[in-house]
Amino acid sequence: MLCTDRIIILSHTRFSDSSIIVRALSRKHGRVSLMVYGFGGKSRSKLGAFHPMALLDVVYSYKPDRDIQKLTEYHSSPNLASCTADLRKSALLMFMAEVIGKSIREETEDDTQFEFIDTSVQILEQMQAGLQFFHLAFMVKLSRIIGFFPSIDSQHPFFDLEQGHSTAMRPVHRHYVDTELFRQITAFADCQYNNLCKMKMLRQERDKLLEIVLTWYGFRISTMKEVNSYEILHEVFANN
Repeated sequence: MLCTDRIIILSHTRFSDSSIIVRALSRKHGRVSLMVYGFGGKSRSKLGAFHPMALLDVVYSYKPDRDIQKLTEYHSSPNLASCTADLRKSALLMFMAEVIGKSIREETEDDTQFEFIDTSVQILEQMQAGLQFFHLAFMVKLSRIIGFFPSIDSQHPFFDLEQGHSTAMRPVHRHYVDTELFRQITAFADCQYNNLCKMKMLRQERDKLLEIVLTWYGFRISTMKEVNSYEILHEVFANN
């Protein structure tokens, strides 16, 4: 059955001299793997269309019992020219793709989830300022979409990263922060991306918050114990 769909590229690997396997998030089928042919010789330049978080309108042959589907048509929509030209945005796309790849494993339709990610990428393409906070905002907003955004009790002074909730008693382990610090993190949930430019925070403070968010994610999602692209982000935004 031919399926017309929209996908968000997470990664691709070389399969042969003229083909690649693309791993993507699709609107209709959740996580999918797609075989794409036609990359031999001078056609290798077409690989640029499959960069992390590229947004593509596609047609592929879909069979539910097949692990890898065959992609037959694709075109960028939109072409993320700013994201691919700007080193900061490219690093953010890599980070987002890794976070999504480790957080979303389901092969089922989730339109709310897909729309949030698709819209986030398109906003990033247009953004000019506040980029150093984008990854923090994205992860906190994503936690709400995938279902583990925390509630914080104003009477509880500690936030337990392992359990994912605030607590009146100091946890016996070391994976906790005070709730005031965690409120700084959850504030990103309701902050519009285009208002991130108004955030005032030292790089050291921003790095600390991201480490807390990554630790918190790691306890909620086992595959998130290590995020390799974090170091790239750290270098790219070292002076912001």
